[in-house]
Amino acid sequence: MRARVALAFLIPAVGFPLIGFAFVHHDSDDQATEALSPVAYGQIQTLFDDAGCAGCHPGVNPAIDLRSGHSYDSLVNRAALEDPSYAYLVAGDPQKSFLYLKVAGFGDAGQVGGRMPFGQPPLGADQVALLRNWIAQGARGPDGELPPKTTTPLPGEPNLPDLPLATSPIGTGTISGHVVDQQRQPITGALVTLLLRGDGQQGGEEHYRVAQTDSSGRYTLEDVPNGTFELKAYAPETIYTSHFVALGSGASEKVDFGVATRAQTTPSISHPHVQLLANGGTRLSMTVTGPNLDPNYTLVANPRSGRVFEVHAKGAKAGIWNRTIPMRLKGPWVFLAVDRLCSASKFLTVHG
Repeated sequence: MRARVALAFLIPAVGFPLIGFAFVHHDSDDQATEALSPVAYGQIQTLFDDAGCAGCHPGVNPAIDLRSGHSYDSLVNRAALEDPSYAYLVAGDPQKSFLYLKVAGFGDAGQVGGRMPFGQPPLGADQVALLRNWIAQGARGPDGELPPKTTTPLPGEPNLPDLPLATSPIGTGTISGHVVDQQRQPITGALVTLLLRGDGQQGGEEHYRVAQTDSSGRYTLEDVPNGTFELKAYAPETIYTSHFVALGSGASEKVDFGVATRAQTTPSISHPHVQLLANGGTRLSMTVTGPNLDPNYTLVANPRSGRVFEVHAKGAKAGIWNRTIPMRLKGPWVFLAVDRLCSASKFLTVHG
């Protein structure tokens, strides 16, 4: 048994259409919302504006557009880009709406990426309640009308099993899935990495394993650990996506990712280099430029071996980032960097 949960408002797998979602009403919800004042969409748009949502979407992450005049159409009858198990909005059911869960927190179901708004304090209780009540009341649009009804409910993800953090990157499970872009098309050569989390990991989490997608956007990670761990999907010049996973012994699971096209032009990388050392080790280095570089997410992947390595620079400043590993592996090697807005650089490959 498993469950998973994904950064930024940061997709369905190949073959997932943009479908509508049925209204879901529960008796207790109906009774609770009857006594509430109607919430107009103008109040929701003001919330997006005041919280800075409209500045980042699409200014930083263009997967959705939360500006006035665009936001409602971006949310209604659309599968969430990061995770095809969710709709952005399920009218009548906040707990199944990706929009609500991203600002309220996923609770026992963990999280798909970080809570929104990104890099800011959580929304106030009154703001969260306003959003919840608007969805529970049917998510009426700017014209006051309910969104179109459909017959295709989207259930959302199950809760995470209560499993301890994985302590080894190797186990008996298998994870496979697809990575698609903002246009819902498969990405060839995307990287899906496996991270362990916890106080003993540098920066709280550390990359250990990697798989690369084929021409259909499909990847497979075998021998994955038992317990709770994290997966991240990276593709060139995109916003990466995270999923938390809890996997029992010997279990198999399908985890799909979507990555948004980055709106920023940084970071950038150049001069990737793989140097074989006399002692049998390998020195990995590249030049990284751009502001707000993330010390945990500048990576060199070796998909053939299934290994990925974090490279570092003092102060996480622009310049040469490097790492020496005590082994020699056959190429190709894939180099990339990520900034604190979750924007990934282009990929550079060194063969041999």
